[in-house]
Amino acid sequence: MFEPLRHRLHQTFSAQETYDPAWERELDRGDDAGYFAHDSAVWVVHGGMSPMAAGIRALLTQALHPGALAGVAEHSNYQRDPLARLAGTIRWIFTLTYGDTQAARAACRWVQRRHVPVAGRYTTGAGEEKAYSANDADLAAWVHIAFADAFLRSHEAFSGPVPQGADAYVREWAIAGELMGVKNPPRSEAELKAAIAGYEARGELAGGPRVAEVVSFLKNPPLDPVILPGYKLLFAAVADTLPENHRRMLGLERAAIGPVPLPSRLGGKAALGLAGFALAKKGPAELAARRRLFRLGVLSDLSYPEVGMTERDEFPEGYSHLHLRERVGEGQDAFDALAEGILTWQLQGRSGLRTRPDTPRVQLGSRVELGFGLGPARITAPCRVVRLIDEATRSGFAYGTLAGHPETGEESFAAVLNEDGSVYLEIKAASKHANRFYRLVSPVAEAAQRFATNRYVAAARELARS
Repeated sequence: MFEPLRHRLHQTFSAQETYDPAWERELDRGDDAGYFAHDSAVWVVHGGMSPMAAGIRALLTQALHPGALAGVAEHSNYQRDPLARLAGTIRWIFTLTYGDTQAARAACRWVQRRHVPVAGRYTTGAGEEKAYSANDADLAAWVHIAFADAFLRSHEAFSGPVPQGADAYVREWAIAGELMGVKNPPRSEAELKAAIAGYEARGELAGGPRVAEVVSFLKNPPLDPVILPGYKLLFAAVADTLPENHRRMLGLERAAIGPVPLPSRLGGKAALGLAGFALAKKGPAELAARRRLFRLGVLSDLSYPEVGMTERDEFPEGYSHLHLRERVGEGQDAFDALAEGILTWQLQGRSGLRTRPDTPRVQLGSRVELGFGLGPARITAPCRVVRLIDEATRSGFAYGTLAGHPETGEESFAAVLNEDGSVYLEIKAASKHANRFYRLVSPVAEAAQRFATNRYVAAARELARS
């Protein structure tokens, strides 16, 4: 039902006709955990749907500084190709948030290089003419402050308080400011408020015809008709979150019928809620970061501690085990075809499971959601790849269960080539029921496991023949 909306949203955020988040998936590369931990305030604020609102608020707030606005108006084609600019900003934010430190620094250097030719002159709010350069520390500081304020306030307005606290977000995101050349960025909510108040007190912020032009464009951008109604609801809600003096300079008014204000924030929350239904809770960038953290041993979200059970001959107490070895084909070509099918999730897909992996090809740390059943009886079983099997005559992987899986444990799938040329599917599993409910219905669960195993064998024979 949500596929058309999902498709349009992906096109909008990526500026691609055919959405392929290749650069996001590549954030699983790197040799460190990055600047922000997986349980950081930055991950909380930059995750979910509120960044959609934050992006609008950041643009509106940044436009209040005539120097920042001059750079955008005179050195960008935001009106002709706004989606490309949006996609570039998203790439910088997500790389800095979820990438390793090398990728984050490279993203900042890329932006700074793009800013080198962005220079000129502008008239301040006090009527003074000044020179500007996009890489000036003062302009970089305003952009950073407006960004931090927009993302923090949007999260508070549409998602609720930051669990780690507003101070934690401002302090953590100060790293981004420093990487972009900002000297001594705010490190607390109070410092952030004081910095904005300082720009206001010095008369450095202003409205005017150029601001009105940007606001007019942001009110009604050239978006897909499927998305535009929701965007307009969100824009009105974002305008409602702005301080009164900023709204006045931007020429925005609260939505109202006569003296009665309209509940515009409810409309914004509805728009974000609809987007949340269409999009995954965790985007490709965050999933990629989690794969990297799992590979580095920084993060383990498995629902069991005995990782590597399927490598051993003996299983921990309390786990039931399965070891299946079924002949499915003959020859090197059959082995190669089966191995390729296993490593591209086809074994699960052809066995009748709904398969939603976060990587098109199996790799260490890949997350996959397996679905089976119908209607209200449908069960989703999330897993993470814990081991790759990469030998001349054995190829495949093992995955372990995550929270929400009806079982707890590990299962491995391998294509095996014997010396006589025969090809086997080998499955090893060690599991126990995740909770009391599944223990009560264990006969049904065990029957389902036997059925799934038979389907795996049938799918393996199809793959070997291909």
